[in-house]
Amino acid sequence: MDFPNDDLHARLPQSVLSDLGGWTLYQSFRTFTWPWLLRRGTLLWPLAILAGCTYAIWHTSGTGAWGDWPGLALRACIASLIVVSAGPLLATLIRYRRFPVIVERVLVVLAILLGLWLGAIALNWVGAYHAYLMQAFSGHHMRTSWFGLAVSNFLGSTVNASVFALVLAGGGYATIYYLGEQRRIAQFAAARQIENLREERNAADMRLALLQAQVEPHFLFNTLASVRSLIASEPGRAATTIDALAAYLRIALPRIRTTGIEEATLGRQIDLCLGYLEIMKVRTAGRVKVHVDASDEVRALPFPPLILLTLVENAMTHGIEPKPGPGVIGIIASTADGLLSVRIEDDGQGLQPGTTPGLGLSNVRAQLHDRFGTRARFEIASRTGGGVSACIHVPLAFP
Repeated sequence: MDFPNDDLHARLPQSVLSDLGGWTLYQSFRTFTWPWLLRRGTLLWPLAILAGCTYAIWHTSGTGAWGDWPGLALRACIASLIVVSAGPLLATLIRYRRFPVIVERVLVVLAILLGLWLGAIALNWVGAYHAYLMQAFSGHHMRTSWFGLAVSNFLGSTVNASVFALVLAGGGYATIYYLGEQRRIAQFAAARQIENLREERNAADMRLALLQAQVEPHFLFNTLASVRSLIASEPGRAATTIDALAAYLRIALPRIRTTGIEEATLGRQIDLCLGYLEIMKVRTAGRVKVHVDASDEVRALPFPPLILLTLVENAMTHGIEPKPGPGVIGIIASTADGLLSVRIEDDGQGLQPGTTPGLGLSNVRAQLHDRFGTRARFEIASRTGGGVSACIHVPLAFP
């Protein structure tokens, strides 16, 4: 599930909610936002009013002066509402000012502290009014009912926790949750980015699998047609072609069945190209020679599938085959500056004026862009003395 990162009204994904905060309705929204504040109010405002009324009942049940109840209850309810609302309201107003993250956090903490101070003043105001009411009973014996006594004992047992209750109701816990929420949202965004990259990679793998499903039968049928034509005239070459084709398929078929990039190493792609070129050697009566320069360490590096074979096929089809006489195809790989560079060289007829890149080269560019974006490069140019050099640069580490 994605959600707008800058939308303060968006409901948070379940994975962003903490184990302590997810149980409340209002914690499903970003802390110190209007949806959060209003939903929090539906839970805490009735409790604040109940606390104010209970405080007034405690006074009147102990004194019997029920006429004091309306004034004291009103003041106590107002004070309770200030306690639970002042800090969160100020913090919400600050958050909608869209300050930089560090500035916002500092101001939110200061807003909560200011709210707690206002709450303490409001409670002292109620306490002063209660003391004023109690002056009328100075020196008189207080006849407390069982209800008043129970309420008095309850309030007395919780007086030591009054500061904790003030901080908790006034937004202290919400502040802690707010600070942790920023970290959880960042983790969620990072996880979603990784998931999106994984989905893009899987989509690219599916496109590669489809392309290879199209390429493999075409190459296979052409090779079998060559074998058929050689059986009568040159049975030895026909047998050699079948052996080379079997060796090629032993490398290629596992790649057809699996499309994950984890199995695709440069060494495997080079072996696939060598299998293909071995067949082409037989088909061209040994006209093509192959040169490979890649260390074992470089061969073990990950490399996207099919791309190298496309460039080798392109060099063979458009470079070596049209050129009379022998030809050489080279595969050179090296690493530098965090990049793996693989170059395919041929000494064929070279790039012809007026020709446009074919489907194979377009697919190479598309595959590189799908996997790496702007982090990969593909270069193709004529070589001095004839032929073509095609070079791919990919990051050494990629997902």
